[in-house]
Amino acid sequence: MFLIPRIGYSIGRPCLSLRPSTISIIRYKSKLPSKKNQSSNSKLPAEQTPKKSLPSQGEWEHLKLHIPGEQVQTNTLKDRIPKFPLGKENVPTLLPRPGVPQVGKNFTFRQVISILKNKTQPELIYESEPHRLYFLMCFCTAIVFAVYGCVLLEWATWIANKEYHDNEKEETNESIRKRDWLLSLLMYMGPSCVLFLMAYGAAIFPTRIIRRVWYLPGPVEHIKFTSYPLIPGKPTPVYTVPLENLTRKKTARVWTGKGFYGTADKGFFYFTLLEKLPSGRKKSWIIDRKGFFWSDGRVFDFLFGKETLQESEAGVPYDEQFGIINRELKKKKKEMRKKHGIFWRYKMAGSEFTKDVKKLGGYVNKTIGNGNDNKKQLPPK
Repeated sequence: MFLIPRIGYSIGRPCLSLRPSTISIIRYKSKLPSKKNQSSNSKLPAEQTPKKSLPSQGEWEHLKLHIPGEQVQTNTLKDRIPKFPLGKENVPTLLPRPGVPQVGKNFTFRQVISILKNKTQPELIYESEPHRLYFLMCFCTAIVFAVYGCVLLEWATWIANKEYHDNEKEETNESIRKRDWLLSLLMYMGPSCVLFLMAYGAAIFPTRIIRRVWYLPGPVEHIKFTSYPLIPGKPTPVYTVPLENLTRKKTARVWTGKGFYGTADKGFFYFTLLEKLPSGRKKSWIIDRKGFFWSDGRVFDFLFGKETLQESEAGVPYDEQFGIINRELKKKKKEMRKKHGIFWRYKMAGSEFTKDVKKLGGYVNKTIGNGNDNKKQLPPK
């Protein structure tokens, strides 16, 4: 009778001892997903961070519009009409070209020039932004000059006819009257001809704007560039010129240290390249400072400015060069004032004048001495 509860107690005790172990096992594997929740979570992505994918065909076509050298440049009339508001035309649209080395931590300026010189294929080194504002400005300027030229031409014809009818000296001689009328007409047509020439210059100005520039390596380096045709719809003009025949103006330094490519300038929004023609004349080409430049503007100073690597790498603008010279002059003036006093200019002028007088006196004495020697050497009569 007394064995039954003991047996029950002994049987039930190991059952109780298994509970803590099962609880500890459940807690140890609590972080793992259960089979019940696995089906509900199967629709969720395995990774929270999305994978990078290549751009689609449409995205790539849109991206090509902003990569230099990838877009096909057309010559339609639509390309020359600006979009309103006009402020949109000043927004840069070109991205840096992939694979172009930049002067910085990875490359020095000398290494960048070496990479360009070692190219075996034509390398795009410049592409301009759209020039719709240039076309608008040139069109308006040409129209204004042409209208004023027509007005002055009408005035010249009227004043010449008036003098022809009011001529009282040679009223009977018709040939002399016509000669005087023609001379007066040519004289009064001078201002109108000047305005017509200015209108023509404004109309052909876009044909001198450079759109793209390629560097052609080889034993004789060449530069290939494109411009705009005078009439819309015509093929794009392409020019190939030896590099030695293309130079920039001495005062038109490309590198300013401002902007993404270091070419921005508040005073001048373009710089000029001069092409030396076989006849000896020079032809001007316009390059907009707002565009894509290979590496930065110092490359253009090296290629077209005919500068050394040290001068181009320093990239000291002309304004800064004048500033350095002026600071050196001020420093020397302070030293001279401290050494010789307030009237140091007059002292220096007096010392230079004294030196000149001594030199003149020595020259006179030498001349007189040579004359006396010549007299002594004369033979006796």
